[in-house]
Amino acid sequence: MAIHRSRAPAKVNLFLYVRERRPDGYHEIESLMVPLSLADELEVEVGAPEDAIEVPGRPDLEGADNLCLRAVDAFRRHLGPVPGVRIRLDKRIPTAAGLGGGSSDAAAVLRCLAVDRGLSIDDPRLAAAALEVGSDVPFFLRAAPALVRGRGEHLAPAPELPDPLHLVLVHPSFGVSAREAYEALAAERGGRLPPSPPPLGPLSDARAVAAILANDLEGPISVRYPIRPIVEDLLAAGALGARMSGSGPTVVGVFADRQAAERGARALAGIPGRTTWVVTAGRSHANLVPP
Repeated sequence: MAIHRSRAPAKVNLFLYVRERRPDGYHEIESLMVPLSLADELEVEVGAPEDAIEVPGRPDLEGADNLCLRAVDAFRRHLGPVPGVRIRLDKRIPTAAGLGGGSSDAAAVLRCLAVDRGLSIDDPRLAAAALEVGSDVPFFLRAAPALVRGRGEHLAPAPELPDPLHLVLVHPSFGVSAREAYEALAAERGGRLPPSPPPLGPLSDARAVAAILANDLEGPISVRYPIRPIVEDLLAAGALGARMSGSGPTVVGVFADRQAAERGARALAGIPGRTTWVVTAGRSHANLVPP
């Protein structure tokens, strides 16, 4: 029996462009993803009597459809048998929030199982297992800032970013599923695609990062949910730019420095139906392979 522990950081999409629908039903995307200081914590015990997951305070997440247990099944299919796996998940990232929490948890499980077997996390079979579990899971195997294309399987190093990058996250009290977001986008577009994304220039400071914020899913989701007021509140609180992350509904604001981010968060504190975090993004929050 062995016990492995790992962080599972959240992410934001600094930009997310959605392209054509693929024959497999997924969409081609172009995105710049960065890991955050906000993170879940996992303990993975290999050699338990049976597969199980415990999520203190969130019994609704302990079912067989949890992505962590699906990651165990995918690992077995792609890399061979493992004994029973017991997972304890300390959940801090909100669910259905556009922050990738479930995908990050699944990737952490895959990393722990790879370490237990003495495998490299660069093993292509692990990447295949990750993609089977979810489109964001390959990014989270290392969770370094990356340009993400295809369905999520094509990763390239991101341009140099300020590290740390100071952000404020505002999460409203409702959730949005990825399916709903993409269906709303399809209904809005009616089969038409927008122009290709603009070329990406240097991202040497927070103002340059704020200038590239974009999300094709924000418009159609804003028709259904009050996303735009959150964007406007972040800008009024001093954000250099603000956009919804992923399929939402969390909105991320980019600030010039830590002090500006903390002032912005204080200005937004106490608004009913919202939770606000001051976080940092960058390479320092990339996942570490468990010891």
